Amino acid sequence: MPLSPHYAQLDLIASPVFVLEIDAEGQPVYAAFNKKARSVSGRPLSDYLGRTAKEVYVGPFGRAAYERHCQARDSVAPLVYQVDLPIADRTRTIQTTLHPEKDAHGKLQRLYGTSIDLTAQTAAQQAKEEFEALTNEMEQFVALAAHDLRTPMRNISAIADLLLDEFVDRGDGKVELIETLDKIAIKTSELITDVLSHVESVRAQSKASTFSFPALCYDILGALDPLSQHKVKAATVTMRADRTAMQIVLRNLTENAMKHGGRKKLSLDIDVQKGLPGMIDVTLSDNGGGFSKDGLELMNGGRFRAESGYGLFAVKRLIDARGGTLVARNLPDSGGAVVRFSLPGDCINSTMNLGGLPFGIESPPVSFPLTMQHRA
Repeated sequence: MPLSPHYAQLDLIASPVFVLEIDAEGQPVYAAFNKKARSVSGRPLSDYLGRTAKEVYVGPFGRAAYERHCQARDSVAPLVYQVDLPIADRTRTIQTTLHPEKDAHGKLQRLYGTSIDLTAQTAAQQAKEEFEALTNEMEQFVALAAHDLRTPMRNISAIADLLLDEFVDRGDGKVELIETLDKIAIKTSELITDVLSHVESVRAQSKASTFSFPALCYDILGALDPLSQHKVKAATVTMRADRTAMQIVLRNLTENAMKHGGRKKLSLDIDVQKGLPGMIDVTLSDNGGGFSKDGLELMNGGRFRAESGYGLFAVKRLIDARGGTLVARNLPDSGGAVVRFSLPGDCINSTMNLGGLPFGIESPPVSFPLTMQHRA
């Protein structure tokens, strides 16, 4: 059965199109269903003409579509909606836009409908939501497990220290075994801390506030370097940004420099600059031993490896989630490392690059010939 001459040209349209007219009983019934729509549905035109959606699609599928058709009829206004319909032996998610055609007096003549199959997009979104829910459950489990393991590891290290204090070395290798046990406990505790840092970074919610950058650095260094063994210089600036995110990133990068720098007295400069609109760039440069190959690869866009550490992975994931960037490089001849990251925010005073904390004045400019591409 061909379309009526009035609607014949609809078959030339490469997208599914249908027309609804209002019958004598006031019901919206199908008056046209173009060739593309019929090929998608796999049904003949006779299945549609003169019938309502609830007659064409039985059960709740048809009732849902029919209610939308009546809604557009009553409002005489464009309407966009999504419904699930049984099409070609499977249920598909269809987005339909209804456009009313009125006469000179504003009375509804007919409704033109265009449809898009959103089944793939809907399935992808559902899979994404299920994956995120599963990931969240796994991270909660990992966090609980890490918390439960932290205390036993500390106890093992403490017991090893007690054994070494009172143990008499008889040259039979027992001292070395106790020292190995202590090292394993310390390394495991560090790994647990990294895992907890990762979970913390994932859970952190973005919330902007105004705060003093030097005060933030001072709090971080008070925890990481309570004896002030290292020399740290930082920019004096008041900023508006996500303080929690800034603290997590700075703490992890600073701790990584102090822990793996290979120096008893490390020099660390922290510089702050305005980046692209809406972004703050923070640069840390030190004179330590530099990043490992795996760590450097991870921060410059490479894949995660256990050798690169969960701490750096947590930092990268947190920055990526907020549309920022992270780049790093080692200076030549083991002269240290430079890492720069960006986060959303703004500097709200005029002294950004000079100034300092109580433990350092005037952070010098840092050469950083790396291209940073901010995410949209």
